[in-house]
Formats: sequence, structure tokens, C-alpha cells
Amino acid sequence: MGHGKSVLALLLLGLSIGLAPGWAGQIDSRIFRPDPMPREVHWAGPAPAEVTTTTADGLQLKGYWWAPTRVGAPVLVFFHGQSGNRFESATMAAALVTDGQGVLVASYRGYGDNPGKPSETGLYADGDAFVRLAGTLAPGARLYVCGFSLGSAVALHTGTAPGVRGIVTIGAFTRIADLASPVTRAFVGNRFDNLGAIAQVEKPVLLIHGTADEVVPFAHAERLRAAARQARLLKLPGAPHRLDFAQLAPMLWNNLAQMPAPRD
Repeated sequence: MGHGKSVLALLLLGLSIGLAPGWAGQIDSRIFRPDPMPREVHWAGPAPAEVTTTTADGLQLKGYWWAPTRVGAPVLVFFHGQSGNRFESATMAAALVTDGQGVLVASYRGYGDNPGKPSETGLYADGDAFVRLAGTLAPGARLYVCGFSLGSAVALHTGTAPGVRGIVTIGAFTRIADLASPVTRAFVGNRFDNLGAIAQVEKPVLLIHGTADEVVPFAHAERLRAAARQARLLKLPGAPHRLDFAQLAPMLWNNLAQMPAPRD
């Protein structure tokens, strides 16, 4: 879903090959679109530090870290979409560092030069590891998690961790299967079930979604808002799936500043 690659388009490809046996496995492989790391990385602004965390199943994963530069600044853990790598994710998330906030850019197993093979349970374990790392890097900071597209599922899962004050999703879908055609939906299964997950979340959620999202229709955001226990929907008229994070940053941080404290 990241970088304009629609899961819907990928799933509908199944129709063109006649839903051959083993298509479910082909769908699985198309949900995750990792890119290798570039040979050289160049930063337009201050460069982040490269950091490493270890998952519960023993994988060492790399991410990027902009440490907060002012006392009391919040920290955001950012989870990217279905494609890319930690560098591509960091170039997107760099715009969120606007007023001394801390931003930890997570990445997943099998993405870039990270070891392992991506899976739904694997991505959740990766997210948990980066949230733990954020608590170590900035103990006592107000901690939030933010997921873009496929990363919204990771944010909704990891946001239940102790110490996380709130959850942000950008371009979140209800379920992966809801982006597929009725014919291919049965082959996808009830995977990345954001609708079920948000109904269980006790903490405040901020849903950010463009009305012109060409990948995940805006109706998904409305369904997620209706299912949530406490969520606010930030509607962006005319905005596409891949947002301009420089424009988004002040709205995101202002909404987080107004977010109520979690009930737990």
C-alpha cells in the first residue's frame, strides 16, 4: 500500500490467472513489497541515528531515530506501509520532526537489509520490539505510535502496550480482504483485521484519512471510527493515500496535544 501500490490491484490480478491452486500463497507474497536498501543514503536535513532492536523471536532489526531535542517533547514511533525500507520510510517521517519531537522510524523483518521473512504475526512482533526500544531511548517521554497504510495494523496492535498514550493511523483499511473483489476475498482470509482490533483498543485513536484516497476508500475510515471505543477522525478533503507529511505534521502534533489521557 505504500508508494501508491494498491493491494486491491494486486489482489484483482488473481482473476487474470484464473485463481490457480496456490493463489492464496501468491496473495500472501504480494501483501508485502519490501525494497532493498540503497547503496548510499543522503539526508535533506539532520540525519537520524541508526538503531537496532531485537524481536521476541531473536531477529535484530534496524531503524532510524531522531532523538527529542527539548525537555518534555513527545516521541512518535512510525510504522511504514507495505513497500519500501527504513530509509524510504525515514525520508517520509522526517517531516514530522518539526519542534524538537522524537521520531523513531521502525521497519520490518525482510525489509531493506533486515533479516527474516515478513508475515502478519512477524510484523506485530517487530512493532512490539520498536515500541520497547522507544521506551529505552526516551524513558518517561509521552509515547505515541503511528502507522501508515499497512502500518496502521501494526500501530493498532502495538498501541496497546504499556506506556503508549495514543495511536495514529494514516490511510487505514478495515481489513485486507475488504480491499479485494468478492471472488478473491475468500483467498485472503480475515487478515490484518483493523476493524476487530480497533474495537478492542482502550486508548485514544486518531484516524487520518483523505477523502480522495485512491487505495483505501474513505469509507474504511468511517467504519473504523464507528467501531472504535474512543477515536477521532481527521478528514482531509481531496487528499490522496500518500499524504504530504510536511503539511500533515502540524495537524498531527496539534491533535496529539489535545488527545485525552488513556483510560488505562
